[in-house]
Parts: sequence; structure tokens; C-alpha cells
Amino acid sequence: MSNSILNNDEVEALLSAIEGGQVLVGQKVELKKDKKIQHYDFRRPDRFPREQKRRLQKISEEVAKHVGATLSRFLRSSIVVELIAIEEFSYEVFVNSFTDIVCANVLNLKPHNGVGFLTVDVGFCLAVIDRGLGGPGKIPQKTRPLTLIEESVIGSVLLSIMEDIKICWLKLEKLEWSIEKMEMDIKSLQLIPVTELMISINFAISGDLGNGTFILCIPVAILEMLMIKTKFEKIERQKEIANIENVIREVELNASVVFGATQLSLNELMKLKTGDVVMLDNKITEDLCLLIEGKAKHYGKPGVVGKKMAFQMS
Repeated sequence: MSNSILNNDEVEALLSAIEGGQVLVGQKVELKKDKKIQHYDFRRPDRFPREQKRRLQKISEEVAKHVGATLSRFLRSSIVVELIAIEEFSYEVFVNSFTDIVCANVLNLKPHNGVGFLTVDVGFCLAVIDRGLGGPGKIPQKTRPLTLIEESVIGSVLLSIMEDIKICWLKLEKLEWSIEKMEMDIKSLQLIPVTELMISINFAISGDLGNGTFILCIPVAILEMLMIKTKFEKIERQKEIANIENVIREVELNASVVFGATQLSLNELMKLKTGDVVMLDNKITEDLCLLIEGKAKHYGKPGVVGKKMAFQMS
């Protein structure tokens, strides 16, 4: 309560303000609201739309499944690949994010004019090479650059990974991406401006060989061109219904006709023999029930078409 009581100096200042017209009696003084400041990171701008990122995430999840199957088949071991992040930043930030040596592959992004990058942990590459050549395939404690022979071996594996990536990206466009060259020092690859915006798709690899990562990095400008070309066309309602009907018509269903039903005791059932007659609850003049997937659907009469039994719906 002491904070709400004015002292003599404050009272005199308030009266003088009222006399000078600076404050009107009964006027409600509104406190100035502080404006919310939205932080913007110029080094890691967010230019790629969320909707396109969701589509990119679905494609990347398919890439993870395909690459995991390819590595498992090549290494004869269980390998799991998961999408862990899709990030957007400049090429300078992307290059400087690597502190150790890395197997960096320059991608020619045909038919578009530009380059991308596919990077893999050198330790995981050494484990893959060791396993492919008959060794135990464990990630070494100390990493080293790959030799020319090792680059050739891991290159064949990376070609298979690139084929998996192109298959998954067929939903957007038929791509002709290829690996142009392999480098161990990614900071020496000054192929594009340092301010160029890039999308980095990060994957985690886990399995019997150990853990590793591989990253697919593509310029934002090229991804935007791919997304713009492949926007989903709006389908008219009638056309959509026709497409659904075409799919439904190809579905196979089990159809059966029930001639009637009755109840028998287990003793009566065990005494049945060839030639015995079992009375049903249907009369011979009544319609029979046609069941579709076990559910009553139609009623009609039995008959014959050629040499086959038939059912005529009534």
C-alpha cells in the first residue's frame, strides 16, 4: 500500500501538471506496450516455405528407408537410416560446420545448373570398406583420409545411394544427379558463393558397424524450381470421384449364397451319412440371400448359366 501513497513533492508535481493541461482529470493513462522484437538470424535465414519443407521431409524419409535397405544389402548387416533434421543456412556456415575430415562428394544437379554436396563420415566410410572387403567392419578410433583404392570402393556404394535418392525424387522430377568428384577437405571446395542459401538434409546411420551420418546439401534456388514445377494440380470433384470408382472396381470381394440354415445337435451331426436329408428353414419358393464379404446384400433365385450355377437377383 505504501507504493500507492504520493509524497508532498509528487502531489505538487501532479497538481502543476493538471493546471498546465498536461494531464486531464479523469483521463485514463495507458501504459506503453513494449513492441515484440522478432529475432532474425542473417547467417541462417528461413526462406524455404513450410509447406515445401513438409513435402521435402516426406521425400527424405523415403530416401532414408531406401538407403538403409541398400547399405544392409551391401554390408550383409542390419543398417538403420533415419532423417534427423532439415536445416537452412548459407554455404559458408555449412562448410565451417565440419571440424574433422569428411568424405565430401560434389554433385552435378542436372538438368539444373548448379552443384550440391553429399558428405559421409570418414570413419563410417572406413568401416564400410573394411566390411565390404571381408573384415569385421568397425569404425576406427582415429580417422584418416581415404586412399585412391578406398575412394574407388566407397564410390560404388555412393553411386547406389545416389540411385536411391533419384528414385525417391521421381515424384518431383526425373533427375540426372551424378557425383563429379570426391574430396577429403570440404573447405577447399569453393564452388559456389559463400552467401548462397543451402538446404541441408541430415541423416543418421546406426547398426552393427557403429553410428555415422551423411548429409545431402542442395541450393535453395534449385529446390524452389523443383517445387514450383511440381505443385499439385487441383482435381475437379467429378474427376476425383471417377478415379476413386476406377480403383474400387478393381477390388476383389468374396460372394456366397445361403440356401438356408438349421440347428443340429452334436450327436445328430456325428450321425450324418451320405444320402441323409437336412431340412432348412427356407421354403423352396423363398428368395435366397447373397452375402458379400459375409454381409447380406441381395436376395434372389438360384439358376444356371451354361454349365455354371448362377444367381438372379430379385
